[in-house]
Amino acid sequence: MDSEPRINKESVLKPMISNRSHPVFVGKYLVGTNQIEQMGDKVKNWLENRTPGGIIYGRPRLGKTSAIKYLKLELTATYGAGLPVFMNICHKHKTPNEGTFFEELLKSVGHGFVFNGHANIKRERLIKFLIERTDASKGNRLVLFMDEAQFMYEIEYQWLIDINNELDRYNIFTTVILVGQEELTHQRSAFLAAKKDQIIGRFMVHVYNFEGVKNANDIRTCLIGYDDQAKYPAGTDWTFTRFFFPDLFEEGFRLQNHAEELLDIFKEIRREHGINSALEIPMQYLIRTIEYCLENFGIEGEDLKVISRANWKEAIRRSGYIDAEIYKNML
Repeated sequence: MDSEPRINKESVLKPMISNRSHPVFVGKYLVGTNQIEQMGDKVKNWLENRTPGGIIYGRPRLGKTSAIKYLKLELTATYGAGLPVFMNICHKHKTPNEGTFFEELLKSVGHGFVFNGHANIKRERLIKFLIERTDASKGNRLVLFMDEAQFMYEIEYQWLIDINNELDRYNIFTTVILVGQEELTHQRSAFLAAKKDQIIGRFMVHVYNFEGVKNANDIRTCLIGYDDQAKYPAGTDWTFTRFFFPDLFEEGFRLQNHAEELLDIFKEIRREHGINSALEIPMQYLIRTIEYCLENFGIEGEDLKVISRANWKEAIRRSGYIDAEIYKNML
């Protein structure tokens, strides 16, 4: 009589790594999503049309900052080292300060001397650095993402224009992409009303709404990132799903097959708590839901053989999603 098929246990032995050092535990990794891909297509279109700037806005926790980090890698892969890409995080200050503004930009682009000198010295240091980096790239273009740009003051836009003008003297074309919350569109409306044409023309002609997860296909694309794309240790075939569910993975288990079910559970939980607004799941809470499942139900936790609806429901609740949605609907 034929024996039952046996799993080669050696094939599912996990790599030896330090305890809880996997990227899922420490939160240092990126996965692709439909939203990031759509944002990337929009930004690439702006670059190909030599757009000097644009706005990307969306509600908090949608994953805009992670999208910028992912897109930086994507732009490098698409355009090569010939396109320097920088990301600056704007901070909320009581009043604008030119010296602080250039310090933050110098830090963001990786300059070694951030705090030395007066504002005009820092400005010249930044411009010289950007020129050097662009020359070294053998190109004549650069991209600057300004994250949390809703915190910017009007005078800071003028300081950015001065940088652009100086770089233009050296035939360097700069694209500045403002990323932030919906307040950015309100600032744009105020600048339009005040006829601030120079600011609008440089940075705000194009506007793109970055949205959250809305359907099962969005969820599936994210889950595929864990099943097929994100791997650790680097250079191995150990995807995140395989690492946390090694035996089940060998038997065909994939997170992506739970996309429809997971969407249905999100909707069910929203109904239970009387949340009637349009469904838009911030990426932060979807990612945390997936991480909770990997950490607590996989081999590092309960080592379950089946992920049930109750398990997914627990993961969603632990992500903080419901509290965030209830608070949002109270505003």
